[in-house]
Amino acid sequence: MATPSKEAAISAYRHLLRTQRQVFANDVRAIEAARKETHARFMQFKDETNTDILEEKLALAQSVATLLRRNVLQAESQDGNHFKLHITSDTELGDNDSIKNTKNIHRKKGKKQQKASCCGGH
Repeated sequence: MATPSKEAAISAYRHLLRTQRQVFANDVRAIEAARKETHARFMQFKDETNTDILEEKLALAQSVATLLRRNVLQAESQDGNHFKLHITSDTELGDNDSIKNTKNIHRKKGKKQQKASCCGGH
């Protein structure tokens, strides 16, 4: 397998920063925090020579960029009680089937849950 190049690392770094700017548009604090974290993570492995680790970290950068694009939404307060979601064409819109199917998984079968009453049932 070919050794990941410096250019590949720079490309992954720039791609991740670009994704962060798109996802966190108009949120300067979030963009700056993401940029600092990304820079710190990349600098942590700048002298790494182990090909397996380098490939793993480049794949992680790609996965993080994909996760951000698909699963992170920015919301803008409209009046304190309502928010406008900034949904993009990359945003993953699920149907919550996995949540619906596990809704009752922790309930014991055959026993009805008793409703708590006020004042110890009196």
